[in-house]
Amino acid sequence: MRQIDLLRIDKFTYVERPRPTFAALAPAVERNPVTGLLEPHFPEEKRFPRIVSGIAIVICMVSLVVLFMVGVIVYKLLVIHPLYENPDFQQYAATIVSVTGSIMNLIIIMILSKVYEKLAYVLNHWEMHRTQTEYEDNLTFKVFVFQFMNFFSSIFYIAFFKGKLVGYPGNYTKVFGLRTEQCSPGGCLMELAQQLSIIMVGKQVIGNVQEVLVPEIKKFMKKRKMGVTGNEVKPRWELDYDLLENEGLFGEYLEMVIQFGFITIFVAAFPLAPFFALANNIFEIRIDSDKMVCDLRRPVAHRAQDIGIWFSMLSAIAKMAVISNAFLIAFTSQFLPKLLYRASISPDGSLQGYTNYSLAWAPPNSTSVPCR
Repeated sequence: MRQIDLLRIDKFTYVERPRPTFAALAPAVERNPVTGLLEPHFPEEKRFPRIVSGIAIVICMVSLVVLFMVGVIVYKLLVIHPLYENPDFQQYAATIVSVTGSIMNLIIIMILSKVYEKLAYVLNHWEMHRTQTEYEDNLTFKVFVFQFMNFFSSIFYIAFFKGKLVGYPGNYTKVFGLRTEQCSPGGCLMELAQQLSIIMVGKQVIGNVQEVLVPEIKKFMKKRKMGVTGNEVKPRWELDYDLLENEGLFGEYLEMVIQFGFITIFVAAFPLAPFFALANNIFEIRIDSDKMVCDLRRPVAHRAQDIGIWFSMLSAIAKMAVISNAFLIAFTSQFLPKLLYRASISPDGSLQGYTNYSLAWAPPNSTSVPCR
């Protein structure tokens, strides 16, 4: 995980030393009240504006994710009406719009992920965290918050908001002059499963292809830059030195935490998610083993007390999953209405007549005026 430089004061007390980068860039020196040693110091009155600016940038990036999600929704609203008017596509209009919207959303997610990871490193360096633990925990939290919003914002929208505020004939709810989205005839739960499958499986496929191709491209570019033809005979240590630098396990941990969110938070809508996760992990183990042995330098082993802030994130996702699945069953799915119909209304305890029961109806009235 991470290397923590500890200073032992006595038999029971350890204090973490400042990061080397912090020590090099800190503008002042101050005596540590615990150890009594002179250490580099960054004044809090200078550091506080940097922290606030970092939070503001994170909020802006999250807002950008929401803005792109709204853009995908507007795309669906603009495209679905011409498709319904075309007799050739009318039957498949909802499916075409849903699938193309999900693919667009996946492309936007993957692009924003790469952009924000670079931005998070710059922000975290600029905030001047004193110890390695503070630095890595803040970096992990920044990246996770953005990635969680990036991957799950559209899924939460479909699960809990889509089709809830559509209005009624004569008074439809409109946004930018367009009627708000309604659920497909199969219900929002079916569309949620479709969105989850495209984003989750698409992310896995793209990630595995990247893990195979990127190291090969980097090796080719490095050999080309060094002018290596492949015919040279080198000792083992020199061949090991020529391998690519190991970038650590941050990306691997982030991938597993996001995958844990996919297979827990909305598993009631997409029960096949754990199967796809298992299949992906089987391939991932083989791809990573080949990468670690053949493409990357041997990593330097460090002792770690725990997995750090990752455990808190996994715990938060697990708690969120319980609440989310309960809400899915109660408000998004038809499980409870069907259970009520079978227990109290159906004469034979079956679902026969449930569709008619779920529709609005009015008693016949001979004096009623036909609608015009």
